[in-house]
This record gives sequence, structure tokens and C-alpha cells, in this order.
Amino acid sequence: MTLQQLIYAISTADEKSINKTAQKFFVSQPAISDAIKELEDELGFFIFERSNRGVTTTAEGADFIVYARQVIAQYDLLKER
Repeated sequence: MTLQQLIYAISTADEKSINKTAQKFFVSQPAISDAIKELEDELGFFIFERSNRGVTTTAEGADFIVYARQVIAQYDLLKER
């Protein structure tokens, strides 16, 4: 699990779109999809349900995003110091 994967997952949850996350970070959509898929494989559950209309978080995914936000908030505090 990397900080970048967490950042991508949080952004995807906020945007409800892998494509919009890719545009936001100036990377390809497959790169975001791969990063999230690797994260889901490591965790052992799906963070997102994918459809042709975008993504929605699963119940487990929503809980995970809450914790991911806390990790990134702590990381941001460390960067400021």
C-alpha cells in the first residue's frame, strides 16, 4: 500500500470517477485503475463498484476511505513540519 494509491482512492471516491481522477493527476486512466486494483488485491476487498456511469464505494470501501483520509491528513502534517 502506497500513499499514492491512497490519494488516488480518495480522489476517486470524491470524484466518483476514475477518469476524472486521472485527469486531475495528469496520468492515464489505466494507471489509476491499476493502482486501485493493486490496492484492492492487497486489502482483499473491493473499494469501488464500477459501472459505465462511474464508481461508487462499497460498504467496506467507504470505511477504508475514512481511514485513508486520516493517513493522508497525518502525512500532510508531517510535510508541513
